[in-house]
Amino acid sequence: MNQAKVTKTGKLEKKFLPAIYFDSSVLIDYWIAEGIQEPNTQMQEVLSQNEDYIDFVREEILRSDVRIKKVIEIRDKLVYGDSKVTPIVSPLSLLELMEWHAETVFKQLASEASGAMFIQKKSKKEIGDYLKKSLELRKIELRKTEKKKNSGSTVLERLMEDTWLNSAYPGFEGLWQVDIVHFQLLVSEAWAKASIYAYLQVGVNDILHVLLAKHLGCKYIASFDSDFKRVKDIIKNETRMNLLNNPEEILKIL
Repeated sequence: MNQAKVTKTGKLEKKFLPAIYFDSSVLIDYWIAEGIQEPNTQMQEVLSQNEDYIDFVREEILRSDVRIKKVIEIRDKLVYGDSKVTPIVSPLSLLELMEWHAETVFKQLASEASGAMFIQKKSKKEIGDYLKKSLELRKIELRKTEKKKNSGSTVLERLMEDTWLNSAYPGFEGLWQVDIVHFQLLVSEAWAKASIYAYLQVGVNDILHVLLAKHLGCKYIASFDSDFKRVKDIIKNETRMNLLNNPEEILKIL
């Protein structure tokens, strides 16, 4: 993934402006869109290729999803086109994608092993426990095999590769990641300008996305989260940023 540069104050350098900040809801759909476009990518490799219905579901059902179709257009524009804005993702968006990715891929693998009904009933914490056990088993395996040569890949190694997100995956094409430096959240700001978001039931992570986008100097912030619709005008008045709440609005400014 490309790395955008910031100034000493933590603002994006001028050459990356105007910029659009992608929160995790947009980033996840962007990642999913790549998987639908390229069925042989890492996300799709965890699916069984022995059933004819998989291709049918992908081509006839998933590709018909209106929002995903538009996100595919966004991705094509950013990867192959000449966008007028820089799409920015922060460490917070990336961490939320990592969390979603690990849970989603593990559930897919587990559903093939035990049936979807069993694993779908499991909570995020229970999935986290399964992932922790897998990681611990992999550490034990590494200690046992560290002296061996040419041992080949193992099931646990492949499990880690499938569930652990890697910045080199093609799902990140067209995006720019950025470091967050010199960002501060003062108590006075929490009590004053930021409090309106909490009052209107916007989640803490979503509030941080708004504050980070403002800190970077982005002109736009994009989110598919319905909570943002409630505070669209407030974001505009308080931060001078334009909220883009659906793929069509994003496509208009690219």
